[in-house]
Amino acid sequence: MKFFRVAQPVWLKGLEDEWNIQMGLYCSVQGRSGVLRITCADHYRLFVNGVFVGYGPVRTAHGFARVDEIVLDSYLADGVNHIALEVQSYQMVSYGVIKQPGFIQAEVEQGEKILAATGGTGFAAFRLTDRIRKMQRYSFQRPCGESWRLSPRTNAWHKGDFSGRTEGEVTVVTGPELLERGLPFHTYPCVAPQLRLFGGKGTPRPLPANPKRDRSLLLHNEAACLDGWPMEELELVLSDEIQCFEWENEPADPVPYPGESVLSAGVTETLAFPTERTGLIGMTLSCGEDTVLYLMLDETLTGGDVDPLSMECLNVIRLELAPGRIYFLSDEIYGFKHMKLFCARGGVTVRDLRVVEYICPVPLVARPALTPVLDKVYSAAEQTFLQNASDFFMDCPTRERAGWLCDSFFTARTERVLTGKNLVEERFLENFILPERFEHLPEGMLPMCYPADHPDGNFIPNWAMWFVVELRDYQRRGGSAELIRQAKPRVYRLLDYFKGFLNEDGLLENLERWVFLEWSKANELTQDVSYPSNMMYALCLESAGELYDDPALIKEAEEIRGQIRRQSKIGIFYGDNALRREGKLTLSGERTETCQYYAFFTKTATPKTDPELWQTLLADFGPDRKDTGKWPEIWLANAFIGNYLRLECLRREGLKEQLLAEMAGYFEYMADKTGTLWENITDHASCNHGFASYAAVLILDAVSEEGVASSAGIW
Repeated sequence: MKFFRVAQPVWLKGLEDEWNIQMGLYCSVQGRSGVLRITCADHYRLFVNGVFVGYGPVRTAHGFARVDEIVLDSYLADGVNHIALEVQSYQMVSYGVIKQPGFIQAEVEQGEKILAATGGTGFAAFRLTDRIRKMQRYSFQRPCGESWRLSPRTNAWHKGDFSGRTEGEVTVVTGPELLERGLPFHTYPCVAPQLRLFGGKGTPRPLPANPKRDRSLLLHNEAACLDGWPMEELELVLSDEIQCFEWENEPADPVPYPGESVLSAGVTETLAFPTERTGLIGMTLSCGEDTVLYLMLDETLTGGDVDPLSMECLNVIRLELAPGRIYFLSDEIYGFKHMKLFCARGGVTVRDLRVVEYICPVPLVARPALTPVLDKVYSAAEQTFLQNASDFFMDCPTRERAGWLCDSFFTARTERVLTGKNLVEERFLENFILPERFEHLPEGMLPMCYPADHPDGNFIPNWAMWFVVELRDYQRRGGSAELIRQAKPRVYRLLDYFKGFLNEDGLLENLERWVFLEWSKANELTQDVSYPSNMMYALCLESAGELYDDPALIKEAEEIRGQIRRQSKIGIFYGDNALRREGKLTLSGERTETCQYYAFFTKTATPKTDPELWQTLLADFGPDRKDTGKWPEIWLANAFIGNYLRLECLRREGLKEQLLAEMAGYFEYMADKTGTLWENITDHASCNHGFASYAAVLILDAVSEEGVASSAGIW
């Protein structure tokens, strides 16, 4: 399929291999019609007549790019219209975008005529330097944070005023293979702050003796496989700078946000949005003198205040403002509920503050009538899904914005129930299928998250198993037979990889790299033979056998389940692991709640094969076990993913009343605090994790007479 008639991929000459470069493209058109076709690396922002129109493209695999085709008619007026594109290229290792040379390929068509095309005529190109280039990383998982030097003339070129700017020379570069977008276009709803929580002051102080400096700031060397400038080469060490202030908040009751913030030097104001939200940050700024404004963000309040360095993220933007009126729109996407504004110098009035949401573009089905508590949890699940399915399934919209396997299994089911489709899942799965191979990983292994780069060679073997299990789930939901066919070589190469770790009992032993089960004690019990890992392997084999009509794989899965039942039982419980000592496997004696849920989820155990264990789990385990103290020798599960496996098992067995009662215990406090659902049972990690949106499916299946599972192809 030919996506462009004339345009070729281009980039600023001499900057093809540089980190963190921003490029601008401008053209003008006459009249009320036009179509823009565009793709780029890493992302673009589109403005028409100075108004924000779009952000993209949809992210995809190495060697590929998805093309947006945007009808501009509703943004155009009579006479001259201005089209401006800002393109950001990081060319850095990350979990959220792939490392690739910067490029943009774009053309504007009117009728049968191409008015502007990269590699041709019609576009003026600029190197943009208003965003500070040599910045520290946002996090270990994401590229550079952002800070700006802005004036009222910063965006003048958006409307054809190039004074003070020099056109840059571009060169044609080698572009990737082009793909359709595959998703509806985003609509960018806006959300304003709901509450003014309190004001306060920021007073300069010396940098603390032991400042917060996370691995993304310190680990820049070949061994760490992390792109970024050493601290001494940075233009701005923003994490240090923000720690050179002492904060004093003025006690106050929250009041509705009045719509503007007037800040003088040293003054802070802390705001709260209705729930955690994800998108670009927009605002209009007016100042009468040179001003420095900080935007500090967080999902929750820590000790009653915003901590912009929590979760090892750089959730702070520094704006240097010249006098006048300035429109600001962040270049990066952020997820947060709380924002602290701090005027360090000068004075500023902030108006039109909002989050321009970048969320799932597929419309949601109508929400059913629910009890107040369930409606609260359902709303939080809905928000969690929307913010983690913008263009593929993500673990979180904050620290990583990464497409993790396992998480995606649950989010995919949520997508089907909340939208009636699996469009985002198809893009997600396709990304794992498209590349010929994955650099730095063993033959057959899949990345733990993708599109991403893993030059350190790290991977999670368990997560690759979840890919196969999700693919079978996708097939049950009526997924594309062609996509499943294309995945077959990838699936069988993965199974060939695992064959190298089978021991004399037919079980996986000494799996390599990051053997991950969940964030709990279970994750310390993954060697030498991990029984939960083998439970998942059996389900993976069975799923592959059903996908590709291979009875031998289904038979092998049953043999593994039988071996686990014979080997791992300690009383009524399944033991987590066995250790090889002097050539013999011996149970470690450790038992975790999570292991029991893996057993039932993977069909290694059933209420018929293990009735006493099942009844014990029903009666003595659940959201209040930490309080009751029952079975203290069985290590507690966490939200990701043990508690969800438990709830899924309750759903399968039709225990609707118990399921709904436990939903409140597991999730109501999360919904109350952030309006989203969390990675862990505490708020010390991500408070907006995509897999957690599966709570909506569990609720809907329990409250509807016919259930939603069978109609959505959920087994």
